[in-house]
Amino acid sequence: MKVFLSSTFQDLVHHREKAAQAIERLGQQGIRMEVFGARSLEAREACFEEIEASDAFIGIYAHRYGYVPSGETKSITELEFDFARDHRKPTLCFVVEADFPWPPTYIEEGAARANLRAFKDRIRSLAVTDDFTSPEDLAFKIASSLGRFLLTRKVKENLERIPQRDIVSTEQGRSQIARRIARDQALLKGAKVLLVNDLPQEMSIVIGILRDLDVNVDVATSSDEALRLLSSNAYEVILSDVKRDGVEDEGLRFLARMRLDGLRIPMIFTLARFDPARGTPPFAFGITNRVDEMLNLVCDALERARG
Repeated sequence: MKVFLSSTFQDLVHHREKAAQAIERLGQQGIRMEVFGARSLEAREACFEEIEASDAFIGIYAHRYGYVPSGETKSITELEFDFARDHRKPTLCFVVEADFPWPPTYIEEGAARANLRAFKDRIRSLAVTDDFTSPEDLAFKIASSLGRFLLTRKVKENLERIPQRDIVSTEQGRSQIARRIARDQALLKGAKVLLVNDLPQEMSIVIGILRDLDVNVDVATSSDEALRLLSSNAYEVILSDVKRDGVEDEGLRFLARMRLDGLRIPMIFTLARFDPARGTPPFAFGITNRVDEMLNLVCDALERARG
């Protein structure tokens, strides 16, 4: 993925270097003007060309408004931000903390300062923002924000691959759970989940999403196999179908057997057709026929178990 790095230059040389390194450590390509090479295009048009070809835009803003081209009322830095927004590029912006010590040489006054203040206010109203201090602090925050963005995008893309995705989820639901999973990545890491389903291939994308998040997922294709696994493993969540091996309520029978054995593990039921009016089965954590809701229930269960 290409990530365009936008900022004024002389005042942020070291910050830009650390930012580019953070992007590259995530395995992405950082696009910045100091490595453009010779171009026939003027600087502004070259930047616009690169932004259009990029997948995301990162803006870094300190105490300089920057160069305003002849015939324009905005600086190149602000024009780059506007171009990225106009072209619907995912935009992450970082603004220096107001009281962080800064070389006076690189603090603009007068009209430029007023323009910069108005620009920063507009950025905060339109884009995801975070404050930064040192080059190292900026690099850490870029890595965190970009990492969450990349994970969100990956989860969303995987959910889009589910056959008949609009029957088992919604566009809004897929976007929401992708963001939540990225936010709860630390909570999910290392969790132990048991999937009980006689057709586990139907859950392969969901299994892949969870395993990509370092969730340990074991699969059982029958209630007996699941009970054997439960006897020797400490699971935090169980995902079970309701109908299994031709038995309409096998999942409910499995839950009853678990309770007889003294097992009190949050169980989330999945099924093809769910009548919300019937409610959640007794002692179950939840029931749904939607993938996005199921993943939300997994997050809910782990939040309760892990705090």
